[in-house]
Amino acid sequence: MFPRGWLPGARRSVTTVLALSALAAGGAVAAVIAPARAASRATVTLGTTLGTPATNICVVDVDCTYVPFEENASHPELEVPADGTVTSFSVNAGSATGSVELRVLRPAGSGEYTGAGTSPAESLTTTGVSTFTVSLPVEAGDVLALDNSSSAILFDDSSGSATDFAEYYEPALADGATGTPTATVDGYRLLVSATVEEAASTTTSTATTATTTTTTTTTTTTTSTRPSLRHVAQSHRAWREGTRLPKLASVSGSPVGTTFSFTLNERAKVRFAFSRLVAGRKVNQRCVPPSRHNRHRPACARSVGAGTLSFSAAGGPHRLVFQGQLSRKRRLAAGSYRLAISASTANGLHSKTATLRFTIRAH
Repeated sequence: MFPRGWLPGARRSVTTVLALSALAAGGAVAAVIAPARAASRATVTLGTTLGTPATNICVVDVDCTYVPFEENASHPELEVPADGTVTSFSVNAGSATGSVELRVLRPAGSGEYTGAGTSPAESLTTTGVSTFTVSLPVEAGDVLALDNSSSAILFDDSSGSATDFAEYYEPALADGATGTPTATVDGYRLLVSATVEEAASTTTSTATTATTTTTTTTTTTTTSTRPSLRHVAQSHRAWREGTRLPKLASVSGSPVGTTFSFTLNERAKVRFAFSRLVAGRKVNQRCVPPSRHNRHRPACARSVGAGTLSFSAAGGPHRLVFQGQLSRKRRLAAGSYRLAISASTANGLHSKTATLRFTIRAH
């Protein structure tokens, strides 16, 4: 059953289907009571396809897993409220190439997920909303996501609001594998919805048999010719400043302020470039400082360089405990920021740049 007190929000709707059952009368009382039929069953629609698909994230031929969120990383948009089965999913696409797969991700703690199921690949043959019939078992608390490798246009970025954002795995998270999303993109809303049918509720006095499914994971190690940053994340999206200088800490270290985490495939120099997001006005397709002359132009957010940090780090997982201090005499002021993280080797090879956004609150 769905949790007591659960109410549908703007992106979740519930339809209850009642199934009536009757027990046949017998001349004698049976020693074992037969299982009763389900008294009720419900369906819930997660997410929405309403919007205008206008952009994408990953490039062509790179298979990525997209996980949509609302408000913050504790609120996945497609979180399953009860055990059941996904019976269909819909995608609003602005392109008609490639294919998509619905994914089931199971929370593993500390912002990590484990791949727990994948639908058959469904082709995007037309623009607009396409609906596909599937049968994917899910558990309460599972999170639904979407795989795509054709750089399909699946995101609405018209709101520009940081309350709608997507985390993604690059490459896609395999079933049985566990990891933290590679990066986060603010203001991108994935136009996908899914219908989940609640598992039937039954009353029985017979013994229950549990079926255990074993997943075998095969890990393939790929040698890279350039450094790569993976599992880039932060512990808090909004925090207050402290006085400690930044330092690399072991994975078991306690976060203070916020903690940026990442994984390197080899020894490299890691660069953190901080930019402050400040108010601006859009003039001739550019975001410029506000002035008396452009005060009636559309508002926009300008990115102003605020400082950098660089560290040499070995291959493996790392955490950067950060309280806003760039040096003993310089620190970031309260406000909204974008962080660009990149890695480079001694012979000049560079990783892709991962970006995060965060807010420093005033004391």
